[in-house]
Amino acid sequence: MANVITLKASEHTIKSVTVFKSSKAEVVRSFKVDLTEGQNKVEIKGLSSCIDPLSVRVSGLGEARLYDVVCTVEQSQQYGFAGHDLDDASELIRSLNVKKGEIEKRKAIRECEARLLLQYAESLKGEHVAPAQMIDFMQTFTIQNQKNLQEVSKLDGDLDALNREIAKQESKVKTKKGLAQGRVDVVVVADGEVQVDLVLTYIVNRAQWEPTYELHAKTENGKPLSLVKLHYRARIIQSTGEDWTNTSLTLSTVSGADSRAIPSLKPVKLSPQPFGGPKKGLINMFSNANAVRPNVMQFQQQRQQQPQQPQAGNAFWNSQTTGTSGFAGAFGPTQAPVRGLFGSQPAAGFAGQPQAATGGSLFGTQATVGGGGFQAATGGGLFGTSQAASGGGDVSAGDLVVPLPDEEEEEEEQFEELSTGEPIPAIAEPTTIVNETPVAVTFSVHGESTIPSDGIAHQVSVAILPFESTISYITVPKIDARVYLQCRVKNSSDYRLLPGSVRVIFDDSFASSTRINEINTGDDFECTLGDDPSTKVTYSRTLKSIKSNGGNFAETTNTTTYTTKISVHNKHTFDIDDLVVRHVIPMCEDKRGQVILRKPDELAKAKEGQILSLPDGLKVTWSKSEGSDGKGGEKEGRYEWIWKVASGAKVNLEAEWDVKVPGEYMWAE
Repeated sequence: MANVITLKASEHTIKSVTVFKSSKAEVVRSFKVDLTEGQNKVEIKGLSSCIDPLSVRVSGLGEARLYDVVCTVEQSQQYGFAGHDLDDASELIRSLNVKKGEIEKRKAIRECEARLLLQYAESLKGEHVAPAQMIDFMQTFTIQNQKNLQEVSKLDGDLDALNREIAKQESKVKTKKGLAQGRVDVVVVADGEVQVDLVLTYIVNRAQWEPTYELHAKTENGKPLSLVKLHYRARIIQSTGEDWTNTSLTLSTVSGADSRAIPSLKPVKLSPQPFGGPKKGLINMFSNANAVRPNVMQFQQQRQQQPQQPQAGNAFWNSQTTGTSGFAGAFGPTQAPVRGLFGSQPAAGFAGQPQAATGGSLFGTQATVGGGGFQAATGGGLFGTSQAASGGGDVSAGDLVVPLPDEEEEEEEQFEELSTGEPIPAIAEPTTIVNETPVAVTFSVHGESTIPSDGIAHQVSVAILPFESTISYITVPKIDARVYLQCRVKNSSDYRLLPGSVRVIFDDSFASSTRINEINTGDDFECTLGDDPSTKVTYSRTLKSIKSNGGNFAETTNTTTYTTKISVHNKHTFDIDDLVVRHVIPMCEDKRGQVILRKPDELAKAKEGQILSLPDGLKVTWSKSEGSDGKGGEKEGRYEWIWKVASGAKVNLEAEWDVKVPGEYMWAE
């Protein structure tokens, strides 16, 4: 007969816990077990109900041999504070209630004794008791009442303490998340009596962690120090049903997936795109000729079956004079028109009739071009200059683009903008597919940690990392006439900073909160340290409008000149080395309007990312792109001045631009 050993999990410590990013955790428990010769059955009860039965591992048996391991989860009870008879809080509540009942009975006996003594005293009369006996009885009555009062008072104190403890345990039961109904039965065979350290390892669900940070920055004589400290912390939440008390805690970025396998490649086959399939819109007839030609030939056959009646001025289907038919005769020696960014739609003549096209520039003047049928139109320069182009030329086979015959209704939307520059591919596909190999990072929390199973986030410290930073003074006076301190921090540690929230503490006071993405070693991230009250900013904007009447045969135009003046006064006792003033000029979405940038000087001609040096050390540049849409400051009108301001100095900045629009009314931003 096997020797049965029953162990209660809550009475044994948890050796270590590793929390993964996939709502899983690995728990390692250790049990000291005295084995006898022969077969021993070790029953471990009170484990988490979230245990994964397939993840249970047993080790540390020494010379003993493992025969069987069975993991089960018992059904919960419907009544009571807890769902398992081995739940510690529930067992303690029941024992406290039993003790409470005993005390209440003792108190009732003492109270009954006091009542009987009082009733006996009231029954005595003078004719039945001698005076000497009465004195002795009164002494005895007083002493006995005092004993009863002391005993009842003590019992009342014990009852109050028990009631508080019961309420505390009941609160624990109510706030505890999860059940502890897991059970593992281990069958071990030993050659003799021996004590082993049985190690039980298993995976549980409903446990997770996320990184969080605190950036601490300080000042010296009012000037922010370049040295900052990042407090790397972790928020852990678990509701597994078992408390992790005084255990070694490890945090891992491994997903902890149930299975890992090398992915297998499947055959990839190419096939012609069916007519009217999911890829609707433009088809490049020559760059993918094999796939499109059957559809074009079928369309030509349908056209040939219909009566051919030439029409004057129809260059698209008038193919009898050229000896060609279908689409090729229509577009043979032509080029597709170009639409200007902020100008009018260029026009091109048919059948060799010259037409003039105008294209507006982004911040400049218009340009005029001319040429033969379907001549290319060239718009003005991006920022103030203009270019002219004329003449025609043959279009390469890869540049010819036509709409699908059955989608003429969508022709206007499909041909919104075409150019004869780079060939348009027949099927749009992403140019780059990137698969990055994940790198696992493991953090060991110093010391022992206690994380109860209450579903509440508990914060533990991972590390304190000193970093060097660069402080910039940034202002956006158009929106808020204040200067903000921006801290650019470089991750010079060996840690990879995971995505998480950052609370900024500046001079031991909360300054702001932000969120960072994944920051690898050597990368930078930015945080705002709050505003600078010792730097004063003023902002003013004026406008002047001039209306031009073009007469009976010309359009009326309205030109408005906007002037913006910004001043920054450094009242610090130290120089501001990196002052950034951000501003924006309006963009005209309607192609009838035009914006011409006058000041800052030469900014209209600058390219994206180019920094222009102006007198007195002033620099100006288009702002960097924000977001993943690829739009930079040049396309959105956002730019910034960069300057160094000496202590006590005041700098003045000025911007000016013209807005030229048709009509008698002003256009609003």
